[in-house]
Amino acid sequence: MVKLAIWVLLALLFTSFEATAASAARKVVIAHPGAAGVLPLWIAKEQKFFDKYGLEAELVVVRGTSTVIAGLVSGDIHIGYTGGTGVIGAAPGGADLKVVATFFNKSILRVVVRPQIAKIEDLKGKRLGVQSIGGASWMQAMLALEQLGLDPRRDNITVLSTGTDVVRVQALEAESIDFSVFSDVSVALMLKQKEFRMLAELPPIPFASLGVAVTRDYIQRRGDVLESALKALVEGVAFALSPERKGSTIKLMMKHLHVRSEAAEERYRELPRLLERKPYTSMEGMQNIQRLMKLHNPQVAKVDVQGLIDGSIIQKLDQSGFLDRLYGVK
Repeated sequence: MVKLAIWVLLALLFTSFEATAASAARKVVIAHPGAAGVLPLWIAKEQKFFDKYGLEAELVVVRGTSTVIAGLVSGDIHIGYTGGTGVIGAAPGGADLKVVATFFNKSILRVVVRPQIAKIEDLKGKRLGVQSIGGASWMQAMLALEQLGLDPRRDNITVLSTGTDVVRVQALEAESIDFSVFSDVSVALMLKQKEFRMLAELPPIPFASLGVAVTRDYIQRRGDVLESALKALVEGVAFALSPERKGSTIKLMMKHLHVRSEAAEERYRELPRLLERKPYTSMEGMQNIQRLMKLHNPQVAKVDVQGLIDGSIIQKLDQSGFLDRLYGVK
């Protein structure tokens, strides 16, 4: 009886150890910037889509793309909810990272100016505010200027590192800058209500802004976990784009972005134009990033951008019919 009891105890301990090991193996740490584009991630967490696919997902808010990249390289972060800017920027330093999905492959940009500015030609010789020189906001501003036929050097446009959307709004109000470019429709409309002028709203421009990045090693070792995470995220996309779930999606945006219902409503209206149902990474969007980034970092010009993209899992989900089934396509 004593031997039997010992064997039973050992069996229970072994089973408990196996369960603990399995749980640890299916845990995933995902870092994100807490921006509006993180919507699929919030939905996947709160609607328990990660749980549905057998994952214990820990979401970590970080400030700055460089922090996400450093965490991926060190292994402290398993999945980075980030974009092409971080992956391309890290490549010359030897970081072996891959973009495996991109949920936002394009940006809709608004050029907002002080009331005294009436036409595009008036931007020549003026002060442009961006979040940081060389960052994503700066790149989007440069793309907007290109679309308007302007060149900062030729047209004597002074580009100032001003800060986040909120700080740039304050800078416009204080007249310390003359114009800025915003991808957030609610900010642009808020400024318009304050009698600032929306000089231009540009058609969607290819720009691989937010998606999923991991190390090559993680794909090889934990491809099963990554696939499950991507399933949860694309289901979050389908949830966000479902008209029946509009109310829940707007409430989620209000909760995480700390905005009023009107601002969340404006952002929601743009989702069908921006959020990718099938999140393949846009090569043109990556090339736009590389083209602008190399102006400040010449080493980026040597990067094989195509080699930074691994769409194999998304392609697998697409070819299996998984993505179509989320939208009721047979």
